[in-house]
Amino acid sequence: MVSQLGVKNVSLQKIADEVARSLSYASVEGYSAFVTTAVTYPNGSHAVVRLDENGDSFFVSDDGYASMNCDMLGGASQFQRIAVDVARRFGVSYDQRSFFILKASRQQLPAAVALIANVSAVAVERTLFALDRLRVRESRELFVQQILNAFGAKATFDVEYRGSTKAWNVDAVVTDNSNVVAIFEFVTPAPSSVAFAHMKVGDISSMVERPRTAIVLSDYDKTDASLRQILSSSADLVMPANSELDAYRAAA
Repeated sequence: MVSQLGVKNVSLQKIADEVARSLSYASVEGYSAFVTTAVTYPNGSHAVVRLDENGDSFFVSDDGYASMNCDMLGGASQFQRIAVDVARRFGVSYDQRSFFILKASRQQLPAAVALIANVSAVAVERTLFALDRLRVRESRELFVQQILNAFGAKATFDVEYRGSTKAWNVDAVVTDNSNVVAIFEFVTPAPSSVAFAHMKVGDISSMVERPRTAIVLSDYDKTDASLRQILSSSADLVMPANSELDAYRAAA
């Protein structure tokens, strides 16, 4: 029994070693080594850390990979602001291009590589969040402008409206002769935003005498198809924020 257990432990150790090697590996180009880590960016690619030997210490950096990724996504200005804060919080350096540790001893290399990889990934993730918030803000401004262009003085924003069970704050209403004829609710792709809109608009739509209901998506394509289907069950219409004026008018 003891020998069998020993064999199993040896086999498991080999498997564990193989898994560890597959998660992290290194290559050498010129006088630099590049370590591909198990840390991933939001797009699923692995963070690569560069090592440059300098005497008896090492220069450890992400080689500007986070900056390059955000630049390609159109988030260069957001990244520069976020990167400075991330570097300060994690105690590493940043030179407007790369996150780095200037001097790391050989014994410190595992921790230094892990730190730089995580800092690089966190900075990209926070930049993507900032870009999403910017896009939502721009989309909401478009939504407000389209409502005003379509309905003029008949449109009112941030209005309390009574549904079947309670009063709700809705993003926009359209009135005709003092009667609310349509309600528009602005919704982001976030599941929490979808769930709340589904409850709110569904409660209003369940009334016997009710206005037309429309859900306006900040980003139609980024809203999961299943979530769009859920919203369709609670509203008369689900439409993108960048719809033409005729679509807004038809919704009412």
